[in-house]
Amino acid sequence: DFLIYSQVGITQWLQFLRFTVGAKDYQSFPHSKPDVDAMRFDTLQEHVQMKILNDPEWKFAAFIRNPVERLLSAYLDKVASEKQAVRQHFQKNYGLNHTISFREFVNYLGDERQSCPLSKKNYKIDGLRGVDWCANPHWRPQTFFCGLSEFLPRFSFIGALDHIEHQSRALLQSVGLWESHGKYYHWVDDKKEMKGSGFCEVQPPKLRDGQELIGFQQRIRRDDSDSNTNNATMNYGKITTEVSDTIYGHSTNSRSKIDSYYNSPDLLEKVKLLYEGDYKLWNLIKDKDSLSSGVELASKLSSVCNSLAKN
Repeated sequence: DFLIYSQVGITQWLQFLRFTVGAKDYQSFPHSKPDVDAMRFDTLQEHVQMKILNDPEWKFAAFIRNPVERLLSAYLDKVASEKQAVRQHFQKNYGLNHTISFREFVNYLGDERQSCPLSKKNYKIDGLRGVDWCANPHWRPQTFFCGLSEFLPRFSFIGALDHIEHQSRALLQSVGLWESHGKYYHWVDDKKEMKGSGFCEVQPPKLRDGQELIGFQQRIRRDDSDSNTNNATMNYGKITTEVSDTIYGHSTNSRSKIDSYYNSPDLLEKVKLLYEGDYKLWNLIKDKDSLSSGVELASKLSSVCNSLAKN
């Protein structure tokens, strides 16, 4: 069972899961696809959910993202999006008439909420206040998703988005999906190839002469000797140098913008305080190359769990 949530590569994982079930348009925007509903844990009947939770054959996995980077990514992707329609949608939902600054955004999140909006109709400005269970999923704490705060020991694999390339491969190898699907996953970011196919109807990419399969969440590389193209996907058959420090799909480039947006110590400390629970997990896994287990992390987070683990 892959447990995925907003601003931690959810789109790429949904595309991969659609790839495993044979969707020809797996590179399309997946969130509105009918087959995705069948992949949602919360759509299952309660007795089925309980059976999965209590069956050790089901493996639970989650990836955690640096909370500072994730929040900035949410701001750049939703609040200050380069797409006017996205910005206006955000402003309409929260009763705003302009694009607020990142500091204003963080200050709103730090305010105390007066109500818990159960629908977008009740959002408005109060819906922007508070970092809690009622918060928008794009900036809701990661520990509030997928039962991480309640069932942490149930998770077999917990990784860090900073190590997604080799940890996602290790995860898929552990559950038997790398050899069957992971290494055959082919992805391109060639706008010309996608042109005319439609955002929601992207056809399977074609391998050209000299190209090799990239594999899911693997870095795209190029041969620097070919100076006639800037498109990394055209040359990844000749693996020599890495094109970028990030895996495909994280289009806001939030990591490279952290210093410019977190331009004062007080702003950074405020975000760390707001996402204290996420930081407790992040600090345990951020420098670890291998995947962690929920039992391992729970024993480090709780003296009670630690004593139980020793017994």
